[in-house]
Amino acid sequence: MGISIEEAAKQLQTRERFFVAYAQATKLPYVTCDEESYNDQAWVFATEEEIKEFGKKKLEDKILLMGMRYEKKDFPRFYGTLYAIGVNSVVWNDGEDSTEVEIEKIARQADFSKLEPAKRPLMNPTLQLSAIYFMQELRRPVKNEERGNMRELEEELIVNLRKAEYLLAVDVNPDDPKKVNIPYLNDKEGKILQPVFTDAMEFEKFAKGKKLRLMKVPFNKLPGLMMQQAENYVINPMGFNLILSKDQLNKIIG
Repeated sequence: MGISIEEAAKQLQTRERFFVAYAQATKLPYVTCDEESYNDQAWVFATEEEIKEFGKKKLEDKILLMGMRYEKKDFPRFYGTLYAIGVNSVVWNDGEDSTEVEIEKIARQADFSKLEPAKRPLMNPTLQLSAIYFMQELRRPVKNEERGNMRELEEELIVNLRKAEYLLAVDVNPDDPKKVNIPYLNDKEGKILQPVFTDAMEFEKFAKGKKLRLMKVPFNKLPGLMMQQAENYVINPMGFNLILSKDQLNKIIG
């Protein structure tokens, strides 16, 4: 018999530290969908040994994981991440015990409903989740025919890409507001990628405290806002890292 959900929730709130399985494919928590409850789950472990054992088992299916250690002071940030990526439960593993706990029993989501719509932070949990499932499968080092339900995963991702709004960053010169620089990245071949973000959390990972202005834009406006020098957009470069060309954008817009 495993421990109760209440006890597991308490441990997930009060321990000094725990270890979270992250997917190398997305640089985000590894997510699975439970076959019975259909909950979207993150995997959390009491010890480093347990997460290493889990990683070894998953390697048999060519799923590449890494362990991330969280101290108690960082738990709120972790649970905030789970809300932002659409995960609704945690599988808590402590020794022989494995208990699924819905996230709302562990941490509340910040309530932005009282803020006027323009001031609410942008969140795209449905898009994040569909991109995570797609990328976890796409980047598994197996032959194409060994990948599961790629067409369904891609169709769901495209629907969510189309529906979402995004954050575009611009660097405005304080001395001359007409001078605007657009931050960019280079890929391995030196091609210019223009970053775009699904939410403030992904933007912060990229900006690392730099003061940049943000514009909120719908998907169908992205082709017209791509800088001339850029070959592609990269959505969430520090997260699921999806690269789309102008042609691909226009195909998705339809």
